[in-house]
Parts: sequence; C-alpha cells; structure tokens
Amino acid sequence: MANIQERRNKAGKITSYRVRVFDHLDVTTGKQIFKNLSVKYDHAKSEAWNRKNAEKQSVIFEKFVDEYTATDSNITFDSYTEYFLKAKELVVASSTLYNYGFSQRKLAPFIGHIKLKDLSPNALNKAYSEMVTSGYTTAKYVRELHTFVHNVLGMAVKEGIIPQNYATAATPPKKFRPDIKAMSEEQINAFFKALYEQDNYLYQVFFSLLLAVGCRIGELCALSWENVDFEEGRVHLCKHFVVDKTGRHVADGCKTVSGRRWVYLDDGIMKMLADYKAYCDKTALEYGSKWNTSINAVFSSIQNPGDYLGTSTVRAWLAKFLKKNNLEQVNPHQFRHTSISLLLQAGISVPDAAKRAGHARPDVTLGIYGHTLRKSDKHCSEAVTKILPDFPLLPQSKAE
Repeated sequence: MANIQERRNKAGKITSYRVRVFDHLDVTTGKQIFKNLSVKYDHAKSEAWNRKNAEKQSVIFEKFVDEYTATDSNITFDSYTEYFLKAKELVVASSTLYNYGFSQRKLAPFIGHIKLKDLSPNALNKAYSEMVTSGYTTAKYVRELHTFVHNVLGMAVKEGIIPQNYATAATPPKKFRPDIKAMSEEQINAFFKALYEQDNYLYQVFFSLLLAVGCRIGELCALSWENVDFEEGRVHLCKHFVVDKTGRHVADGCKTVSGRRWVYLDDGIMKMLADYKAYCDKTALEYGSKWNTSINAVFSSIQNPGDYLGTSTVRAWLAKFLKKNNLEQVNPHQFRHTSISLLLQAGISVPDAAKRAGHARPDVTLGIYGHTLRKSDKHCSEAVTKILPDFPLLPQSKAE
C-alpha cells in the first residue's frame, strides 16, 4: 500500500506529495527498500484536486513498482514510456499527451526495444543519426524527439530506475532557427490585388484580418463573434485549434499562457468586420436550421455551416489560390511574420510588439525578429545623426 505524505515549505504551504512504495527486501541486509515519487502541487487547482491527483499517481506508481523493481534489468524504453504517459494524463494538456504518444510511436522502431540501462548516449546518437540519414524524419523533428526522450529518462532517474539521464550526454542534431521570411511589399500588394479581384468574401476578410492582427492561424480560425468588441475596436484571442486523441477541435486558451490577449485594430479593419458580420448574419438566416448557431464562429466552414473554419482548409485554399494566380508560394504563418516585422520596422517597441504577438517575453520576440531590426540599422543611424549640427570641416594641412 502506497504511503502519501504532504511536503510543505517554511510558510506551511503544501509544495508536493511524496509517494512511498515498498519495492523489495534486500536479502543480504534484510533491509526494506522503498521507492519514492514526488507529485508536484498545482496551486492553480484545489487541495481536493491535488490530493486526488496524488492518489491516482500513487496507484499508477505502485503498479509500476510491482511489475518492475529496481533490480529488474528488463525494463525497455517502450514499456517505461507507457507508464510515463499514464502518469502524465492529469498533468499535461490533452494535445501535449497526444504529441507524447506520437513521439513514442516514432521512436519505437529505433529505441523502443532497448532496455533503459542500455540506453547510453552512444545508442541514442546512433538512433538519431539513422533516423535522419534513412529519411525517416527531419533533423529538426529528431531534436524534438530528443526532448521527449530526455523527459522520459528524467522521470526514470527521479524514480531510481536508472542512475542518470543518459540523454543529457547525447548529441541531437544542432538546433537550427531559419531566418523568418516576411513577405515583401511587392508580394503583399500582388497577393491582395489578386485576392480582392476574386469572388470570395470570406477569404478576403480572413487574410486581411490575419495580416492586421498578426496572430497564429489557429487563433483566427477559432475566433467567435463574442470575441469581437466593436465598441472598443478590438478582438480577444483566447482559443485555438488543438489535435488530440479525439481529433482536431477548438479549445480554450492559446499556444502560450501569454497568448490570451486583446488586440486593438484601426477603424478601417473594424468597419470591414462589421460589414462582414452583417453578411454572415444574413447568410445564417438563409441557411436556417442548417446553420450551427451554437458556435457563433467568425469564419464558418463551408462543409459545416456555422462551425469553425479548419486550419487545414485555409492552408489548402491558400496553396491552390497562389498556384492559380502564379504568385510566390507562402504559408499562412508568414502573414504573422510580416505583421510583426512591419511593427518593428515602424518603430514599435519590442515589448509592445511582443505583447501584441502573444510572446511570453520580449526577448523571445527579439530572438526571432532581431534580423528585422538589423535591417533597420541604417534608418536608426540617420535618426540619431540628423540632430547633429554641421560636421566639422577638414583641418588645413600644417604645411599650408
């Protein structure tokens, strides 16, 4: 039977629960060996929820200890990952759990069969190299898989299954951040000229708003009319598309905690939105009972009138539109890059641009869009030197 103990700080607040489970009896010393698990206390949830979570984790942990003891050398990465996923069910978001499961399946052919004690840095490096050279996946994704491996082994270390996290000494593919490619002024003009000549009001408004707001495509597709404040001239970004075991759907929250934000827009964009809403209201009346009125989506699906427009639908439409009009291929995220780059080039401060973009910290914005500021360096120089008086004349030579 697992023993659950509260761990408190000096102020008396609970910080975590320690789950203590009997593992085995040391036959040489007769000493009882226990295994411990630390369950972090989530202060955003109630004490009852945290206690229930600790109890659930203790059941999972006790079952694992019963099946695999510290002296058992047959625990494979795949079998331990199954336990890892069960332990994370109440701790991480459903979309994160789904991605974890996908990572496990991608890694299974290469390291799933390897015992944890044999999962050395050399074994990991060999697996990473094989994944890339065989064309199984990209170097960028292998780095993401490495992060997952590190998390799994980190939990195994905490539980005393292995003595150290072997992934720490492994060498995944080098992290590479490509230059953010914003659209040029010529590209923007050509795109919107072709778009406004088309008979597709929905996408005319969609891409105009995508550039004006500078948000992620999933945030815009998940926008509802109750998120549009016509009185204050702003939109509330507070939902996004996620993928989990139930499929693709809209969930509350954004990609990051700071992603939930109000974004102000100018009068022209708000007038466009007001006209578009009147058009949507009229269309909904024409559809009658076939229109989903419970969701109140700003951008409606064609297949399911009134429901949210899917991100994959937008991407497919954009690719087809660009090809048809002989325009340079771009993806929806480049509209976000373009919007943020234009803000910085216009002299908007990095903290203000970061807040509008929904970045957690200004240094994130600076790290991604620093090249935009470097391109404006000449402009910055002129802004400083124009306040100087006439430059000094070249002194006459002493020989003269």
